[in-house]
Amino acid sequence: MKTAVIIGSEGQDGQYLFNYLKLIQYRVIGVGRNTIRTNLDEDIQPLNINSLEEVSSFIMKICPDEIYYLAAHHHSSEDVIKDEGSLINLSYQTNVIAYTHFLESIRIYIPQTRIFYAASSHIYGNPKGVIQSEITKHNPNSIYAITKCNSLQLSKYYRGNHGLFCSVGILYNHESHLREEKFISRRVVKTAVEIKAGIKNELLIGNINAEIDWGYAGDFVKAFVEILNCDVSDDFIIATGKINKLKVFISHVFSYLELDWEKYVREDQSFLIRKINGVLCGDYQKLNKLTGWKPTADLESLAKIMVNKELELSTLN
Repeated sequence: MKTAVIIGSEGQDGQYLFNYLKLIQYRVIGVGRNTIRTNLDEDIQPLNINSLEEVSSFIMKICPDEIYYLAAHHHSSEDVIKDEGSLINLSYQTNVIAYTHFLESIRIYIPQTRIFYAASSHIYGNPKGVIQSEITKHNPNSIYAITKCNSLQLSKYYRGNHGLFCSVGILYNHESHLREEKFISRRVVKTAVEIKAGIKNELLIGNINAEIDWGYAGDFVKAFVEILNCDVSDDFIIATGKINKLKVFISHVFSYLELDWEKYVREDQSFLIRKINGVLCGDYQKLNKLTGWKPTADLESLAKIMVNKELELSTLN
């Protein structure tokens, strides 16, 4: 039975991955901010990933077969950046330096351990082509994207210079009911449910024609596991390969709730605080050819999954 460690287990992907790994009979340790979640009968203390000493001790004690580094510091296009210096420091600390602690600990103590890093499609910035592949030029134009690009390059370095099995997933937009409310997909669904309940009467959107490659988080975490169980380590795009306008997702959500979205949705570009990237659409054929992975949930299915979960949450509350 394999042992896996998830760094960033409290986030959307971490929660889905924890449950999926348990389902396929892994021993799992989820590391969150000052929390540990596990299916083991062991007393495991919370881990400060910003301490190389703590990370090294943790790695030597657990000796995991696989590590999934999902921790990230990021902000949405609707977040106001009040202190860019602090944002840069926090982003580098979480997205790069703490990840390096795991790479170094693996290199020194357990080089057979495999590690997965969750990068982002934002490393491509504003690409010239409509569809990106693993060989598309990186052009990060945000702090988040720059740090993600840095760790992708670090993974290549440790892979090529130290022979570590460190693979990178270049993740395109993937959503679920576990998204924080600041993310547009969750805000659309939550507001629509509140409109249905008579709590709200309007949904404000920065750009209803934004074009997005949107997948389902439940599909994406399965790709993470496939990637770490390949014969070779590499970089892989995880995407749907399909572009949809935001208003299509909105229409699916409202239609499922038997509402006419055009009566309730209003565009307000003041919601867009920072510059938006160009159209990002990923070609996942490299991953598909090697593992057979492909997304199963289309945009309408994703909308239904999220609405059903939101209705459950609203009923409980």
